[in-house]
Amino acid sequence: MATSTSEMRLSGGHPALDFVNTVDSRRGRWGPDLLQSLEDLVALAERLDLLDHSAASRLRSQAASMPEEADLALTGAKRLREAVYRLFVLEDVGEPYPPEDLGLVEAIAQLGRTHQVLEAADIGFKWALPVDDLHQLGQLFAIKATDLLIERGQRRAVRECKGDNCGWLFIDHSRNGRRMWCSEATCGSHSRVKRFRMRSKPR
Repeated sequence: MATSTSEMRLSGGHPALDFVNTVDSRRGRWGPDLLQSLEDLVALAERLDLLDHSAASRLRSQAASMPEEADLALTGAKRLREAVYRLFVLEDVGEPYPPEDLGLVEAIAQLGRTHQVLEAADIGFKWALPVDDLHQLGQLFAIKATDLLIERGQRRAVRECKGDNCGWLFIDHSRNGRRMWCSEATCGSHSRVKRFRMRSKPR
C-alpha cells in the first residue's frame, strides 16, 4: 500500500483519475488519504507532467512561507477531488453526472482557463496554465477533468475497479477493453487468488 503520492501507482490512465485515486481505498473502507499536505498535490502534478520542476519548486516555497494559504488550497483541492470522483464513478453504471458536482468542476476549470496561454508543443501548440498561485493547482486538475468529460464520445467509459478495498477509477486502454481492475498485478492478482481459494475450500 502506497503512503504518498510520490510512490502511488498511476493506474487511472488519465491525470484526472489519478487525482481521484489519491484516496487509497473507496470500496469496503475509505482511505488512507494520500493528500496530507500541498506538497503531496505538487508531487502528483509533477509526476503527471502537469508542472515542470521550476514551477513545482516555486509552489513548494510558497506553501512553506504561507502555510494557512496552503491549507486552504489543499482543502479546495480535496473538495474538487470528491466532486470529480462522484462524476466519473457514475459512468461505470451509466448514470447521469450530478449537476452540483458538474457545476463545481466547471467553475474551477473556468477560473484556470482564463489564465491559459498558447505554448509550443512537439508539433504545433497547446493550451497550458502557467501555475504561479497555490490555488491554481486545483484548477489544473479541474481542466483535466473537463477535458475528460468533453472527450466522452471518443473514449471508453470510466470504470471502477472491483478489487477488494480498492474502488479506483480507470480508463481501459487495452486492446480488447475487458479490464476489470485498475491493475492486473495488484487487484487482478488478488482477485484471482481469492477466487482460487474459494474454489479450493472443502465442502
